[in-house]
Amino acid sequence: MRPVIAFAFSLFSATAFGAIYEAVVDADDEEDIFAMVQRGDISQDTADTLLELFREGVDLNNAPREKLYDLPGITYDDVDKLLLYRAQKGRIEDPAELVGAEVLTAEQLIGIAPYITLAPAREKLPVSGKFRLLSQYTLTDPIAPPALFAARLKGPLDLTVGAMLVTSRLDPVRPVFDPTLQGLATEGYKYRLDAPRLFLQWQNANRRVVVGTYTIGFGERLTLDNTRRTTPRGIYLTDDFRRSQDLSTLCRTSVDSGSPPPPECETPSKYVTADYSTRDVFRGIAASIENLDLGDQRSLSMYGFLSYQSRGVYQYDLFDRAVCDDPASTSTSCSSPRISILRPQDPTTGWRTRYATLPGFFDELASGGHVDFKPSYALRFGLTGYGSVPFFNSVPPGSAVQPDFQDTAKYPNGGAFGAIGLDAQAVVGPVNLHLEVSRSFDKAINNQGGGFGAIQRTTYSPKGHELELVLRYYDNRLLNPYARPFSGPDEDAGQRARNELGARLRYFGKFSRDWQFRATVDFWTLPYSANGGRAGTANLLILTRVDFTGFKVIKPSVWFRLSDRNLGVSQRGICAVTSVASGMPEFVNTPDDFEGDVTYFTCDSYRIVQRIDFRPLGKVLTLSEQASFSWRDDISSAYNDKFRNDVQAWLEATSQPVDWLALRLRSRLRSEGIDSPTTYEDSLWTYFEAAWIPFKGTRLAARYDLYVWLDQRASTLRRQPSPEHRFLLDLRTSF
Repeated sequence: MRPVIAFAFSLFSATAFGAIYEAVVDADDEEDIFAMVQRGDISQDTADTLLELFREGVDLNNAPREKLYDLPGITYDDVDKLLLYRAQKGRIEDPAELVGAEVLTAEQLIGIAPYITLAPAREKLPVSGKFRLLSQYTLTDPIAPPALFAARLKGPLDLTVGAMLVTSRLDPVRPVFDPTLQGLATEGYKYRLDAPRLFLQWQNANRRVVVGTYTIGFGERLTLDNTRRTTPRGIYLTDDFRRSQDLSTLCRTSVDSGSPPPPECETPSKYVTADYSTRDVFRGIAASIENLDLGDQRSLSMYGFLSYQSRGVYQYDLFDRAVCDDPASTSTSCSSPRISILRPQDPTTGWRTRYATLPGFFDELASGGHVDFKPSYALRFGLTGYGSVPFFNSVPPGSAVQPDFQDTAKYPNGGAFGAIGLDAQAVVGPVNLHLEVSRSFDKAINNQGGGFGAIQRTTYSPKGHELELVLRYYDNRLLNPYARPFSGPDEDAGQRARNELGARLRYFGKFSRDWQFRATVDFWTLPYSANGGRAGTANLLILTRVDFTGFKVIKPSVWFRLSDRNLGVSQRGICAVTSVASGMPEFVNTPDDFEGDVTYFTCDSYRIVQRIDFRPLGKVLTLSEQASFSWRDDISSAYNDKFRNDVQAWLEATSQPVDWLALRLRSRLRSEGIDSPTTYEDSLWTYFEAAWIPFKGTRLAARYDLYVWLDQRASTLRRQPSPEHRFLLDLRTSF
């Protein structure tokens, strides 16, 4: 009777966001995290954080409070108990001792196990490291497959060195000004090798210097943060990248009338394996001194950085200052400039790029720092600031084309920009108070010099529970590309943290041994009229989830999501797509591909999900099934007076019959618009993965995917290949 009651009761409760993530994070490896995104269990932002934690690791013996709080399922109360235990014992030798000391529960330890590390007290070898080689291929691909290689070595003298090499095939060569054409031109699309990560670090006790690539973030992420962490504080080395689960279109060229198409566009519906995506981080030098003891429990921390980095930009995020004075104008002269593709046999060219990210198109000089003072353990005050100047070095001064950023771009136009902010933290028993206020500065044409923002986060963390309240205000002049605070899942003129007044309340906890609850309610409104809507437009997001954990063999879960964009209007058929990129999903490398999970919607949607995990034989055999049903507004005329209904069903089986072999079989049936098979996707995706683990620290995985398109859309009938046969090889080793 107990499981029946559990399942029925779960229909009315439960999800969180942030360090207590929106779903139970049951992930043993990257594939599990990718699957959670595909199922819609977690956002891409959450996945980025979890993937970075998984790849970088969190050392239980050295990680500060903020890094430990990023671990899934850990509250501030748990973190503080772990820090106290670590201080009293001196060193954690085995994570299992945390359960025996009642610092964490066994369930919590299992949840964080894939992300934690324990640095040995004494290194057995003067050198340790890790390597990874990854490649994919789709049957019928006419170009060489993408590849990625990442390496990190830790050696004597407290030095760490790392690098990442990745191929690029589907982005054009960096465009430059062509004096013959008197415009921007590129050599087109070529297979090439890039090095997005290269760094050398020296770290000794509380002192640290990094030369090369790095990320940095502080406070509530309102003034400066380009990490993927939930609660960043300091400098981070990162090997982050994204691996698309979908194919990408091969033809990325528009052809002028009368010109012959390039070879890759002779079959417009041809699709190929997507490239690996990396983002442009800071590149230069960064240094820090942390927790400098001033006596009487007082301490001081200082951080500084200087970066000169080449950055990519989406071609439609540009305008030409030579012919346009105001990018907000609807004049055709203010549209993005043409990017011609040069052909050796015809210098005048009839080809141009479309929906392309232009790699290294501009350079950025940035510098800044952070200082925080702790008068006691319970208090901390911080000051953060940075300044940045973009340079379009690909175009000489005085050229016929003078590129700058559109109002919809991530970066402000007009030249230099920056921000300065104050943050504070106080710990009062189980209550944690966090506050940050910030002022941005820019020279953007329509922004009047910058704006203000403020965010306040309060968490109450008694044993076994956590309640969090986030209050935020971002005015319509706040334009900071390095702000990443919590905000609604929409965008206003290139920024998520802009033109927003809102409050989020979330809860996570266990009322008994068998019940785990999560709930989030987020309400926000637009203080000012802008592209995102009229002033006063109210929005609501509700996430609820409950998990029944009363049995070892079977665990049922149910959760529900409600998104209501513009609470004052409930009429069907009036929503609209608000982004060019969102209308071109087949172009995987879009401008927001690695800059956050932005949901472009003016529509309502509701989604209910049910999941059952069944472990009859432990790690020898685990079975899972998940099904979801969605009601959503749609821009199609077929849904002017009703919701569109989508269905997804997942089945999964994993097995590790012996220590050196791990097997996984996963299948997904997707049906979008179940009453309109000629309008949306119907597909069946199945893959099988086998991983060989010859010894500890080494894993070689091979995977085969079969993607079958079932709908009758015209685009599907023309699509090549169909069905899709994909292959993946992933080698990881550490010593």
